[in-house]
Amino acid sequence: MMKNQFRRMLTLPLLLLLCAGGCAPSSVAAPSADPGTVPRWRAGFGSAEIPLPDNGLPLYIAGYHNGIEISEVRDLCRVSALWLDADGEGVLLLSVDCVGLGSDTVDRIRTRLAPLLAEEGPVQIHVVSTHDHAGPDTLGLWGPVGEDGKNPGYMENLYEACVRAAGEALAHRKTGRLFRADVKTEDMLRDSREPVVWDETLHMLRFSPDDGEGGIRLLSYGAHAESLRGANTRLSRDYPGVLCDLIRERTGEDCLFVPGAVGGLVMTREFYDPFDAEANLTLTGEKLADYALSVSPEDERELSPTLADDGIFFTVPLDNTVFLYYKFLGILGNEAVRSSDPDEAGETGYGLKTRLSVIRLGDTALLLLPGEIFPELVWGGGRENPSNPGADNPEPLASLMERYGLTDFFPVGLADDELGYIVTPNDFLTDPAAPYLHDAEPEDGSRHYEETNSVGVACARKIAENLEKLLKKADFAPEK
Repeated sequence: MMKNQFRRMLTLPLLLLLCAGGCAPSSVAAPSADPGTVPRWRAGFGSAEIPLPDNGLPLYIAGYHNGIEISEVRDLCRVSALWLDADGEGVLLLSVDCVGLGSDTVDRIRTRLAPLLAEEGPVQIHVVSTHDHAGPDTLGLWGPVGEDGKNPGYMENLYEACVRAAGEALAHRKTGRLFRADVKTEDMLRDSREPVVWDETLHMLRFSPDDGEGGIRLLSYGAHAESLRGANTRLSRDYPGVLCDLIRERTGEDCLFVPGAVGGLVMTREFYDPFDAEANLTLTGEKLADYALSVSPEDERELSPTLADDGIFFTVPLDNTVFLYYKFLGILGNEAVRSSDPDEAGETGYGLKTRLSVIRLGDTALLLLPGEIFPELVWGGGRENPSNPGADNPEPLASLMERYGLTDFFPVGLADDELGYIVTPNDFLTDPAAPYLHDAEPEDGSRHYEETNSVGVACARKIAENLEKLLKKADFAPEK
């Protein structure tokens, strides 16, 4: 996520308040329209640059410090769109080069797309942020302290880019085959908080059209998009942009990127000492492109043309008073729910409405999560001596998915919302004098920055509980 500026100023943390509701209908299944025909995958890709506004207002860079304006453009941010269906209702996935989007912004994007999709029948729309720390502020948290950092002209250009990219994806739909593959990366990641748990796997989907022309790749990787690091003031898509551009250049295939479990805080390494931001960015993208293209056809598994998209709304208790303050200032527009139910309302008396989803593609699945989840909450593991041992961690999401027969899946973070860091409860610790304003500093020296940028301790539990509710609702049978 962003680097903690709360010791000096009161704006950064509420980044996560942006959470709260908004997703498309609950379930999409895709049977063959005609029992006498063989279902086929159909996919389409579109991409559109997000132009800079000409309204003369500041354009603040997101992810690190407050009130820092973008100094120059390395490469413009983009919206990339992927349409998928299997002779039935469709899924439209948008990947936006930005630090994050609140559910209110996602709802506006869906509203803008409604006329374009009016004749398509039921369509699930998902909007995923790449978590780019070199893009403009799209959450409002990096302007001068207490001021909305979003540039309204840029946000309008972002909405229009979503429509252009989606329209292009619809216009270029083709039938073909869909493949799944993974490749393990080595010496690419660093974790700044114990335990050192990360997902070194680059997860991939590849669509191969029947006409033999260029296909489409979806790549997912569990690392913050901040190869340029915190001193950077240039606008860029960071390593996801370099990665996708190289795939296009080397193969002729279109490519879009989505992040994985990046909490904790997982990022790519610095490959140069002394540090060279441009060289580090370029090499990071090149290394990941090499890994992606090292996968041979023999390494891929073809996915049967069946698709289902199921989601569930739920409310996360809001403990972070700073988030609530920014909500009342109007900077964060997510839906807050007032409640006396302790399972829904946090220490502030409010909860935040949000959503998670599972997209099944053949025998694989994408788990769409509304924030930056710690990898140990997905895959398991934890600190040997946690700081809050009185709180139990929920069952790892991978174990939960496996119990319901979804043994092959990968997580997609910052999907349809941004709750900030989703922290392990048994290691959740806040400063006793100024919780959510300053990092806790226990005697063991353990790091607790991420709590200041979290909704609260209950978030991980609520996600696990509602994932299981979703899997039960979608008629999965637990494995014996």
